[in-house]
Amino acid sequence: MNSSGRALGAGMLLGESTVLTCAHVVQAAGEEALSGAHVLVRFVGLGGMPETLATVRPGCWVPPSDDGRGDIALLDLAEAFPHVPGAPLVRLGAVRDRVVHTYGFPAPHRYGVWVNNAELAGPAGAAGEWIQLNSPLPGERVRRGFSGAGVIDKATGAVLGMVVTEYTDERAGLAYLIPVEVLVRHVPDVARWVGEPPRPSAGPLIVVIGDRDSAVRDGFLTQVRRERRGSRPDRVPGERLVAIVDAAGKTTVEVAEHVSAGISTGEVLTVLQTHPEDVAVAVTGVEDARAPEEVLTAVVRPLVDKGATVLVQFTGPDSPGVHLARRWENERNARRLDRLALLVDMVEHEEDRAREQVARLGSRAVVPGSSADLRLRLAALRSAGERIEPGRVRRALAATERVAEAARWELVRLSAELDALAARHDELHGRLRGYNAKATDAGLMEDEELAELYRPAMAALATRPDEPEAAAGLVERYVRAVRRRLEGA
Repeated sequence: MNSSGRALGAGMLLGESTVLTCAHVVQAAGEEALSGAHVLVRFVGLGGMPETLATVRPGCWVPPSDDGRGDIALLDLAEAFPHVPGAPLVRLGAVRDRVVHTYGFPAPHRYGVWVNNAELAGPAGAAGEWIQLNSPLPGERVRRGFSGAGVIDKATGAVLGMVVTEYTDERAGLAYLIPVEVLVRHVPDVARWVGEPPRPSAGPLIVVIGDRDSAVRDGFLTQVRRERRGSRPDRVPGERLVAIVDAAGKTTVEVAEHVSAGISTGEVLTVLQTHPEDVAVAVTGVEDARAPEEVLTAVVRPLVDKGATVLVQFTGPDSPGVHLARRWENERNARRLDRLALLVDMVEHEEDRAREQVARLGSRAVVPGSSADLRLRLAALRSAGERIEPGRVRRALAATERVAEAARWELVRLSAELDALAARHDELHGRLRGYNAKATDAGLMEDEELAELYRPAMAALATRPDEPEAAAGLVERYVRAVRRRLEGA
């Protein structure tokens, strides 16, 4: 914001005290902002709309070039906001046809406005660094005031990039975003906040068809552990956070009271806000409750939505409430499928990126090829539809998610190693060429001793760029020799 309180653009909170925005938004605050003065940041949507001051982080300022590339800035806030969730950035490269939404501050909307159901159309801009963003028309479109806003994947809640500019023809509804991949390339500090798409906040809903004893006797906590395996294996619900309630003959209020009594109302509310995976509830005899669907809607669903694991037991497949519970299971599976699809896209992108790095370096590193198998698993899960029991689909989804997450992080680690090798190679190559230029400027082109040192150093860098340390000693020998010649000249 400027000194008069007018919004200059948007931004994303990454960490407790770090904001990502466009460089041109900061430039709009005036030359003072570029020389260390503060800009004003307001948190819209929080109670009281708190404000704080911010400055540009040193080394994280990339102004827009003549062709529009760059245009990125990280701001350090004067105070931290530890309880405000940061933007869940994911690196996906260029994508098409994803439905997204974003929130900006175009005039005269002082408190901001949403653009919903926009679509990503594909790479655009100089060097393909942008992605075209098509706003639905008629309706609100991405325009001036949205720069710096996060572009959120509608299916998963992941942030895929940052709005950078608009196409000024109001009839077109076109704008552009910088994908996370490019943000990291220009400002490596951003990589600290890049991760996986958010996990669905709702906890598992386990629907059991059969007698009450088979649903809960000796097996309830085993089922809970199986459902939670991989999410927080260090936090298995303890007895104090488990309630088993028979709903037969009870009203909705009575079922809720029995759940609270089984866990302790004050405690369960606190834990649901902090570690909902610690709460597990079994509600049996649902079809024999006074109002089965009301029990599901007023007791079961709020617990699941907050992240608890809830088992509901029915005697038969046509019992009252079964179809509603099954519909919820299928809806939750569909959302997890959307997240899995994004994860698979990310794995495929990381594979392509790693292969490019390997080719550039001539490395013998083997790039794991997990994406093909993951795509087959994803297709099988999509085709399952409602033909397969939702619990089986849910567990298969969870298992495939774990495989995809592990594959992606293995590729991220490999890419980081290859990036480090490439950076070291480029550092040595630049050092060698720089001192060669100094020798040339000093008239030492014909110095045979220097030439004898230069050639093997350059050959080592050229033949094995993936082993820069093998050339490091040769480069330093040449550098020292040039220095001696220059000092003695």
